[in-house]
Parts: sequence; structure tokens; C-alpha cells
Amino acid sequence: MIFNNNEISIAGKLGGQDSFESIDSFESCDRLTQSWSSQSSFNSLQRVPSYDSFDSEDYPTALHGHKPKGTFKDYVRERSELSKDKPVIPAAALAGYTGSGPIQLWQFLLELLTDKSCQSFISWTGDGWEFKLSDPDEVARRWGKRKNKPKMNYEKLSRGLRYYYDKNIIHKTSGKRYVYRFVCDLKSLLGYTPEELHTMLDVKPDSDE
Repeated sequence: MIFNNNEISIAGKLGGQDSFESIDSFESCDRLTQSWSSQSSFNSLQRVPSYDSFDSEDYPTALHGHKPKGTFKDYVRERSELSKDKPVIPAAALAGYTGSGPIQLWQFLLELLTDKSCQSFISWTGDGWEFKLSDPDEVARRWGKRKNKPKMNYEKLSRGLRYYYDKNIIHKTSGKRYVYRFVCDLKSLLGYTPEELHTMLDVKPDSDE
């Protein structure tokens, strides 16, 4: 089901509970990449119906006309937000850079993936932008804590992930359990290649088939 802008605006103002899917995760990705490539997979993003994997309050509020200048790497360097004690890609900083408003699932996953202390439950496999949820329940628990949704679990989290499939943001890796891959143009957005991030995080190629 597709909702027009007025319906989305009204729903957002009323709080909406979980009657609509939060669209920030998808539309903001669309907007923030339009200035880089007309072939970007984000350009086909659409509004989607609700599942309670996201808060209904997460409607985009600072997206219209927002075009980030430079890469995220440049953004954090200018603000001295990057330190050894922080993830390479803090979700809050990424949300500020993209103008997305509330932190989105894809941003949160990137934060965990660039935090060495989280490698026991989520990590890069060493193959490009592919990553594995070694402990999906822990990932879901942390997402729920971040979004103040204590009932969050992997089943609900995976609903959000599945919406990324058709939008060519994240794909599930066939034949591998809990293994996913960012298929969008993260390099243009972040200013990092996957190899650079792997080196910074001491990632070793995953030998687990």
C-alpha cells in the first residue's frame, strides 16, 4: 500500500503508534544518494506499510532538499567526531550527516559493524560489504534498546531487513544463515572502501562456510 505525503504527514503528527512503517530508513537513503548517481539503487525506494520493527514517530523531518557535501569521512573529520573509543561510523553522526532525523536500522548496523567491541555478535565477513549476525538476538536487543522498544526481537528486526531487499540496499546472502550484504553504493556515501574498514577493524576473512 502506498501513502501520499499528506497521509504520511498526518500520521506522523498524530503519533500513529505502529499503524505505519517508519519510512525514514528507506526514503532518506533515496534522497541522500540522488546527488551522486542517477543509477543509484536507492532511487527506487518507496513508502512501505508498517511493522513494529521501527517506531512510527520516525518519519523523515529533515530530508527535503538535503544533499550532503563531501563524504561521511570528511564530515566526521571536520567535527573531530572520530576517535579510537568510538565506532568508525557512529549512527548518530551518520544520521546527522544524511539529515535523516531518527537513527535508522541501516545506520545502526553500520555503527555496530565498525565497533570492535561488537565483533562477537556482528561483524564483516571480509568479503566486501558482506556481514554476519553471529548473535542475531543480541543485535535485535541492542536495536530495541536504542529505539526504546524492549520487545524487539530478531523476527521483528528481520522484517525491517527484508524491506531493504527489493530496494537494493541490503540483500540476504544465499545459502548462509544470518549473512547479509550492503549492495548500495556505500563507498560514495561513506568515503571508505570495505577494505579500508576491514583494515581499520582488523577484520580477517571469514573461513566459516
